[in-house]
Amino acid sequence: MKTPPGRARYPEDEKRLTWLPLLLEIQHLTDQGVAAAIQADGRRLACARGCAACCRSHVDIPVYPLELMGIAWFARERLDGDTRAIVQRQLLAHRDLGGCPFLVNEACAIHPLRPMACRQFNVFNSVCAVGEDAYHTRRGDVMRPDCKSKDQALREMLRHHGVHDGRERRRLVESGEVHRLAQSLRQIRWENLAAHMAAAT
Repeated sequence: MKTPPGRARYPEDEKRLTWLPLLLEIQHLTDQGVAAAIQADGRRLACARGCAACCRSHVDIPVYPLELMGIAWFARERLDGDTRAIVQRQLLAHRDLGGCPFLVNEACAIHPLRPMACRQFNVFNSVCAVGEDAYHTRRGDVMRPDCKSKDQALREMLRHHGVHDGRERRRLVESGEVHRLAQSLRQIRWENLAAHMAAAT
């Protein structure tokens, strides 16, 4: 079994940003579910560093508000050097990119804080062809997320929105209402983040 990465830790930032520990716990829970789903499938995982087809072909990646906060924090405070400069440029031009503005040199610049949807999209057997979205061309090769951990992560995320009652959180997830909180990654006004990054330099 591929061991899921341990929970990311940013001790000083977690003390300062009260929402960050919850986000990191949710991401760890998601990663554990992904590792379990890969093991249960038993096939060879095709996804690896340097394969960025999904970063270009997917147009409907959902990003929840808590995830957006994490991405913005990571981009402002953790990116540096050439990667930071490239991301800033791409954020400003994101509507013309035809891909994710955080893709730099065929790798995700915000990988530790990438959204749940990105964490859960994995393809077996063979890498995606240029422009291919395996979800539509060969869905049988796309990993089926572990529903239990996926739903648990979404329920935990609702705490950030002030929903603490367990039954209500379960209802919002099971009914699909929780997804109304998400925005499409390609529709977010990333130029605002570029401006914040420039101001923080």
